[in-house]
Amino acid sequence: MTIGEQIQKLRIEKGLTQERFAEFLEVSRQSISKWELGQAVPDVDKIIRMSELFDVSTDTILLRNVPADENPNPLHLGSVYLVVKDFEKSVEFYEKFLRVTADGRCRSGNKFVSFYFDNKCISLMNESNLIGHCTDLDSPYKFVQNYWVEDLAMEHERVMSLNIGHVTEIREAYPTYHYFHLTDPDNNIIEVTGGYHMDTYVCQSCGMNMQPELFGKNADGSPNSEYCKYCFPDGKFSKDETMEEMIESNLQFLDEMNREDGTNLTPDEARAEMMKTFPNLKRWRK
Repeated sequence: MTIGEQIQKLRIEKGLTQERFAEFLEVSRQSISKWELGQAVPDVDKIIRMSELFDVSTDTILLRNVPADENPNPLHLGSVYLVVKDFEKSVEFYEKFLRVTADGRCRSGNKFVSFYFDNKCISLMNESNLIGHCTDLDSPYKFVQNYWVEDLAMEHERVMSLNIGHVTEIREAYPTYHYFHLTDPDNNIIEVTGGYHMDTYVCQSCGMNMQPELFGKNADGSPNSEYCKYCFPDGKFSKDETMEEMIESNLQFLDEMNREDGTNLTPDEARAEMMKTFPNLKRWRK
């Protein structure tokens, strides 16, 4: 496990998306992504802030005597959402009851607020501001399940393919919060949130920027957002090659790469750049 993988593991255990984590640390989401991919290392002050946020030692983050523990499921339980009619009265009630101040008003106004309590998140959702659920005043369904994933587009495609309930389109609550709703057999709402950045996928084999139409395929035909369709077409790599061979193969498309990136690299310069970045890609990581 790398330091970046440990940071990602701790973030996921805390129930934070990259966007939310970036807000806590006052950095960009791109910085979080680079740390987790091993393309950069956070400064000491950020390591200290992470240790406080995750309630672990800095040694834990820096992988000193930390056992490996992976969670292969990409779907993670998020907040417990309670849908309320009298929003302000409920906020006052839970602030007094939990003895904590509601978080999130600066962003959401009177739509919802969150209470972070015992390393969990309980959110109140204002019924009058919600779309698509709990509009019946006599409805007994006042609980909304919330889950989050790193890749919202892929999860939306997966859930749509299951055909187990009505699924909405992906919606934007505000620029850093995207979600879709799934209705269960009892008409309860499941809200799935997560990263939705169509231009930030990078093939972890060849380094190419990808959009969903270029995703590779797993053996069961489901999309794979880690590798492109040229490197990973059917559940396995298309070629058994070394990192150096992949780099030389990429150099065949140097003119196209220069046009797309607005650069004018020579073959030697491009090769040197790839020799720096490729060891951080998942396929070539030691």
